Amino acid sequence: MFQTVRSRLASAAALMLAVSACAGSAPRAAGPSPTAAAELVGPGGVVVAWCDRFAARSTTSPDTKVHVVTVVAYSAADGTRVAERSAALPDGAVVEPLCGTSTLMAASADRQLFDAGFGLVAGTVPGPGGKGTVATAFTLPGGKPVAGKPVEGRSPAFRAGTSVLWYETDGRQVLSRDLLRPGDAPQAHGTAPGPDFALADGRAWTTRPMESKPDQVVAAPGGAVAAGTGFWRRDAPAASYGPQYVDPMTIGPSGNGNPVLPGSEQVPTCAPRLWTDAQTLLCNTRDNLLLLGFAADFGRVDTVTALLPREQRYVESAVLSPDGRSLAYLSTVFPAMGSDPREAELYRVDLAPGAQPVLLGVIPTSDADRQDAGDPHLVGWQ
Repeated sequence: MFQTVRSRLASAAALMLAVSACAGSAPRAAGPSPTAAAELVGPGGVVVAWCDRFAARSTTSPDTKVHVVTVVAYSAADGTRVAERSAALPDGAVVEPLCGTSTLMAASADRQLFDAGFGLVAGTVPGPGGKGTVATAFTLPGGKPVAGKPVEGRSPAFRAGTSVLWYETDGRQVLSRDLLRPGDAPQAHGTAPGPDFALADGRAWTTRPMESKPDQVVAAPGGAVAAGTGFWRRDAPAASYGPQYVDPMTIGPSGNGNPVLPGSEQVPTCAPRLWTDAQTLLCNTRDNLLLLGFAADFGRVDTVTALLPREQRYVESAVLSPDGRSLAYLSTVFPAMGSDPREAELYRVDLAPGAQPVLLGVIPTSDADRQDAGDPHLVGWQ
C-alpha cells in the first residue's frame, strides 16, 4: 500500500472525555454547543484523509501515544493543495475504520466519518472503567470530544452533509443526535439484530452478508439493493445462521457457493465503491475502476465498462463529482519487489466514452515512521 503526505504535529491538545458511570447514571450538565468550524474547502475541492497510528505523544499521559487524523483539500481543477486540518486524538480514542486495518471501503462510509464542513470526525473513546466505548466526535483541528452528555455506543457515523451523528448502543438501539444541539434528546431508529449497522441516505442497513463489513455496504439510490462482498436486496430474509446476516448473490467468480448474479460471470473480483446513478455501480479492482450497468429490476448485470487504461498501477479510493459527471481517484505505480511504496497520484476522469484520466498532482510520501503512517482515503468532492 502507498503512503501520503503527513504533517508532524509539534504539539496537539488532547482532552479525555468525561463519561458517566453507566448508561443509566445521572447525566452530567451539557456543555456549550461546539462551535461549527468554518468549512474546510468550498466547491471544487477534493478531500483526502488519513490516520497515523500512535504517531503523537499524549498530552495527559507522557508514556502513551495517540492517533493523529489529518484531512487535506486539493483543487479538483489543478490539484493545488488548498487547506489542511490535523488533530491528535485523546487517549484510547479511535476513528474506525480510518485508524484500523486498511480496506477498500464504500465512498459513503469514508464521507460519513466527517460532518458537513470537515470540522468534526466521528469516533469512540473507552467507556467507564475501560469497558465498552462511548460514541462521540472530535474537533478538527484540536482533537477535543464534543460537548454534551456522553453516550455508550459504537459504529458512529454522520448523516452526509449534516452534524447529526448516528450510533448503536450496547442494547442494539440505533440512535442519532445533532452534535450542534447537545441538549436535544437522541432520536430512535429501531433495533439492530447485530452489533453494527451501515448508514445509507439517512437509513440504517442492519443486515449484510457475513463476509461484508458495515463500511463496505454500498446501497443503491432508493435503497432497494446493496453491494458489498456480494449483492442483496434490502428485504432479503435473514440467513439461517444469524438474524443480522443475509445470503447474497456473487458478482463475478463464485468462490463461496453462493449463486452468481446473471451477467456478472466474467466480472473480475472487485470491491464496490459507489453508485454513479440509480442503475450503475462503480467498483475497484486491483488496477482499474469498473462500471457495472444493472437491469431495471437489478436482476442481472447488462454492461461492464473499464474506465482506465491497462497499466501497472494500484487504484485506490474514488469519489464522484457533485454533478455526477466525473470521478477523482488515487493511484500509484506497482512498487518493485522489496522497494518502498511510491508516491500517490491524484487523478480525475470523466464518465464519458473514450475519456482519459488527467493527472492533477502528486501527493508526496509521508515523513511519518513507516509503521505509523496511515493509508489515504478520498473522502469527498465538494
